Amino acid sequence: MVMLLVTCLPWGAMAATPEDALAYVDAHPLAKPLADTLAQNRVVFVGEVHDRYDHHLNQLAVLRALHQKNPNIAIGVEWFQQPFQAAVNDFLAGKINETELLRGTEYFDRWGYDYRQLRPIMEYAKANHLPVIALNAPVELTRKVSKGGLEALSSTERAQLPATINPPDTAYRARLQKIFAVHSKDKTQFEHFLTVQRIWDETMAYNVVNYLQKHPQHQVVVFAGVGHISDGAGIPADVIRQIPAIKLATVASASSSDAPPNSVDHTLPSPLLELPPLGRLGLLLNNQEDSLVVTALDPNSGAVKAGVREADRVVSLEGVTIHNMTDLKLVLAQYTAGETVTLVVQRSGEKDLLSYAVRLH
Repeated sequence: MVMLLVTCLPWGAMAATPEDALAYVDAHPLAKPLADTLAQNRVVFVGEVHDRYDHHLNQLAVLRALHQKNPNIAIGVEWFQQPFQAAVNDFLAGKINETELLRGTEYFDRWGYDYRQLRPIMEYAKANHLPVIALNAPVELTRKVSKGGLEALSSTERAQLPATINPPDTAYRARLQKIFAVHSKDKTQFEHFLTVQRIWDETMAYNVVNYLQKHPQHQVVVFAGVGHISDGAGIPADVIRQIPAIKLATVASASSSDAPPNSVDHTLPSPLLELPPLGRLGLLLNNQEDSLVVTALDPNSGAVKAGVREADRVVSLEGVTIHNMTDLKLVLAQYTAGETVTLVVQRSGEKDLLSYAVRLH
């Protein structure tokens, strides 16, 4: 176990925007020295807390340092689900743009975290012609399992997952019980929660192994939630089960609460770095017949102050027709809190559309 931890981070204020990501990476004090050790491993797992921008920059730092040593690098990511690999490939090949990637992978419906955090990694992969492997299982299947277990899947659906979903060891099960208890008091649902977790682990491990077997010259760097890679369980254990002799290593940011000391092989310093907050409408919206309808409002939001009401149907935002949450989030991704956007709605009983200038918060 090698623990690398630095508490003084003179480079920590450098990454306020995605454009500064490579400056952060270049100044990282430990990524390059650590790469000498990591380069000896066929698979390197770098964990993340999904909404921590600095964790994703640490992932990029490790990736870049390893790539400088070995051009044959592939990147496996939890963020994209396996059935959408073609869209990822098309983006990397320059056949589609970023907006088309997010639509093509149904990113906002299936993952939803701020894509700006991932953009530097995806742009680095694209610029350097590195493959990105969509590792995750389809959310339609895991949602079914979360409600009814594996038996809720049809034979066709079950065939989309690894043939065997191995139960967790005792320690991993106990860790997952603690996580479950934070989010739910319904103990009867724990086994389904556990199965979903193992589906994620096993599916990502299966896709890593499949790539390794087809590309014997490649090293794979896996970016996934730190809970999937720590304590000798999760994806690394599932990969070892399938390839017992494989060499691998795990890395996490020092600020990962889910990866306490000694739970991973290496730890990187990680100052808290946040991107400027994206603008929000302050509306709760539900899909209804190819549209979004307001079902609740934040009373302090700009939308309420402008005059938007419950049951209004969103027609457009900044001139872009809105049919679903992806349409909406692609527009909102271009604006930060404090900016004003034009929201057009259809109100029940009103013949004409209503246009509002809404200040985002």
